[in-house]
Amino acid sequence: MKELPVIQKTYELMKWYIPILNRLPRDHRFAVGTRIINNL
Repeated sequence: MKELPVIQKTYELMKWYIPILNRLPRDHRFAVGTRIINNL
């Protein structure tokens, strides 16, 4: 079964964005970064 394009694009977005969030200062990473990751 072929994966839905939206699922693949969402996975690629997360794969690209999570390392960027991990480079944030600790306070921002846990406050903002965690919320962004959970919403993705």
